[in-house]
Amino acid sequence: MEEKKTSLLYKIVRWFVWLFSPKYRLEGAEKLPEEPCIIVGNHSHMYGPIAGELYTPGPHYIWCAGEMMNRKEVAAYAYRDFWSGKPRGTRWFFKLLSHLIVPLSLLVFNNSHTIAVYHDTRLISTFRESIRRLQAGCRIVIFPECYDEHNHIVHAFQEKFVDLARLYYKKTGQALRFVPLYVAPELKTLFFGEAIQFRPEAPIEEERDRVCNWLMDEITRIAQAQPLHTVVPYPNVSRRHYPVNRPEEAEKLKHGPVDYRGFSLRRLNEPRFSHVKLLGGWIFYFVMYFITENLIPWERCTPIHCALDDLIPFNELFLIFYVGWYFLVFGSLLYTFFGDVDNFRHLQKFIIVTQVVAMLCYVLWPSRQDLRPEVFQRENLLTALMGFIYAFDTPTGVCPSLHVAYSLGILSVGLKDRKLARGWKLALTFFVVMVCVSVCFVKQHSALDVLAALPLCLLAEALVYGRDYWLPRLRGEKAP
Repeated sequence: MEEKKTSLLYKIVRWFVWLFSPKYRLEGAEKLPEEPCIIVGNHSHMYGPIAGELYTPGPHYIWCAGEMMNRKEVAAYAYRDFWSGKPRGTRWFFKLLSHLIVPLSLLVFNNSHTIAVYHDTRLISTFRESIRRLQAGCRIVIFPECYDEHNHIVHAFQEKFVDLARLYYKKTGQALRFVPLYVAPELKTLFFGEAIQFRPEAPIEEERDRVCNWLMDEITRIAQAQPLHTVVPYPNVSRRHYPVNRPEEAEKLKHGPVDYRGFSLRRLNEPRFSHVKLLGGWIFYFVMYFITENLIPWERCTPIHCALDDLIPFNELFLIFYVGWYFLVFGSLLYTFFGDVDNFRHLQKFIIVTQVVAMLCYVLWPSRQDLRPEVFQRENLLTALMGFIYAFDTPTGVCPSLHVAYSLGILSVGLKDRKLARGWKLALTFFVVMVCVSVCFVKQHSALDVLAALPLCLLAEALVYGRDYWLPRLRGEKAP
């Protein structure tokens, strides 16, 4: 069999692609016929072709858009097929990028095991080259999805590739078999399904329909038989719009409890457990807390004070709400983590946004307050506890107040929770208001710190809820 001559530069690029792309295992490879066949898979953006090139067993060639192998056509095709759906403000960048990738595209696609595919009169050359490779004992790998929807796993197949089997039969007298392939990047697995054999005696229109529907249904069946995971679709859409293999199960998990008994760090990317990664925000918080508390000198911090602070007396009774804040935060995270994953995601994202912005403020513009009383007018359990808090929590890194920001985030999530009774929402609102007031009465924050937390919370609200919750309402639509 005649092999393509590959350049050294291509071999280097291929090695780097292998190094940094997912390492796939093969499942069902024993279903591949020993004789030449056609492997048909879901595209999964570029994951499918890359995995097909690197991991398909035995000698093989992959159908590739011929435009990506022609210097004059690469830029226009790449922009139209990959990036034309990008936001209008960024399209200039992707138009530039489509021209920059021309040398790389020519290097990769003209040196790898590819067969140029065209949708005009040049299609005959595609079939001739494919027949030649099949006769030489190679497998042909095809990713024939188009933009027409079929289901949540695969888009509809372009059917003309089935004609390759008819031409091969006329040439050799042998009926080709088509093998379904499900590419699952999140599971790092290539799944091969049961093959379907071409029927030479049947009308070609009937065979196109039969073979394509069998392949799409088999790929769908394979996908739905796997653990819950994200499906990488054919269209180049935002990751937040990626479907999952079992939507009904995912919807139940989204608003319900999760069984963590099967959890392990290796399963963090599964939709069922991916929310656990959000807890990593607390690592950032505690690292930054250590820096701001211990490594920023007192003298560098700007005192925060306003006239209202002088009118607010110290009152140790508010320590009940101030300390209650810790139970509020921990209890809210615990409740949503085990009882409502969707609300946990929203709450933790809200907290992360406020954490990051507040910590940047503390580092770039260190702040402190000098409001604490030198002596307590009364000696009791609450003032003793207040003295203990003063000792370990220095009055630096105060503006904006994270006490207030976290509390308002919890209130935002709670008020949107349809399962939470009205009485609990009223109680939560009262407690959050008292927490926000308490930081001033126990002299842990200035009133300015409280006010500074409000725009911070508005930013977090916009980032966490803006697109899916507030934007539909502003348009007069019914939000989910």
